[in-house]
Amino acid sequence: MVYMVASILGAASAAPLSTRLGARRGFVLAGLLFLGGSAGCGLSPTMLFLLLARAVQGFGGGLLLSQSMALIGTLYPGALRTRILALVSGVWGVAALLGPLVGGVFSEIGWWRGAFLVTLPLIAGFTLLAWRAIPVGGAAATPALFPWRRLGLLAGGVIMVGIASHLDRLPVQAGLLALAVIAVGFTFRLDADAANRLFPSHPVSLSRPIGIANWMSFLQSITHTAVNVFLPLTLQVVHGTPPLIAGYMIAVLALSWTLGSLVVAGLRRGAANLVLAGGQGLAALGMVGLAFGAAGLSLPAIAGFCAMVGLGIGMSNLHLTSRIMHLARPGEESLTASSIPTVRSLGIAFGAAIAGLLANAAGLDRGIGGATVAAAVTLVEGAATLAPILAFLLALRLIQISPAETAS
Repeated sequence: MVYMVASILGAASAAPLSTRLGARRGFVLAGLLFLGGSAGCGLSPTMLFLLLARAVQGFGGGLLLSQSMALIGTLYPGALRTRILALVSGVWGVAALLGPLVGGVFSEIGWWRGAFLVTLPLIAGFTLLAWRAIPVGGAAATPALFPWRRLGLLAGGVIMVGIASHLDRLPVQAGLLALAVIAVGFTFRLDADAANRLFPSHPVSLSRPIGIANWMSFLQSITHTAVNVFLPLTLQVVHGTPPLIAGYMIAVLALSWTLGSLVVAGLRRGAANLVLAGGQGLAALGMVGLAFGAAGLSLPAIAGFCAMVGLGIGMSNLHLTSRIMHLARPGEESLTASSIPTVRSLGIAFGAAIAGLLANAAGLDRGIGGATVAAAVTLVEGAATLAPILAFLLALRLIQISPAETAS
């Protein structure tokens, strides 16, 4: 939870930080924070030190993600943007394959610190390359005050979401989620009138294309989070699957996501609009299959439905991300792109909390038995099916109100 909160704050801080430091120095600072946090995790002498190091690591990671999106949005023309985003998706696919393997090795030898320390040369080399390759970018002559109050309010909302996802009392969970929605909503409201905004204009308005696109991104995150949170538990408890195999079953979703992105990277205009909406429909069908079959179907069938979800999200997400960048108002290009990971992370946080609430309603708070887990995963995945359905309807609306837009 510490990493999640810090990551969301880091992602939200990317735009004001880049304004103060410039593109290159802001990106390198993010790399150094991620490097220092990772080293601190691997060398931590106490649990408190480990948690603090995870916070630093998460803040740096959030900064990296948002500033990467900002660079893609500002450095590459529309004709190349979807291909660059597909390349980024390919990197995530490789990580989904290697991550469980590397982590599993250190788990087997009983040296958890190695999972952090092995990444240090990669992070250091990456940060050095960023210093050499990223354009300097001008820092503001008189930068506005850093948005501490809005970031604090956002942090409070996310912390309440994180706590709710770890509790087993349904009324308390629901109350915390309600307070979290109020805190995050108030953050957006304060940000609209600020000089140094964290989000672009009208980021959650359902009457504006950018708001519709952001809601789609939020719903996509809820979709894959519902799968990632409860499917491994179901595979281990109900099907007796070893943890490593259960982890690679989730990797099927990530790899299918990458495949979907690569396949549709070159599409334009009408074809791009088709996969923007159609991908959500495919994901909805996969979620229906998981809702009714995760507890009773064979592992190959479950993997097939996971692949449908990943393929659908990957096809749609690539052009959705490019569409969000293209919809940016003049002067808000970097801000719009850098806010994408923040919106996605909020979807992951709320998705995990809502999934926990539903699972407890199904009886998971009373014990992790086979029948209870089966009932919980059916309810969670069934309810989560609403997310891609709503995203599909929003995609149709987005295409309708911005017919000239090409997901470039």
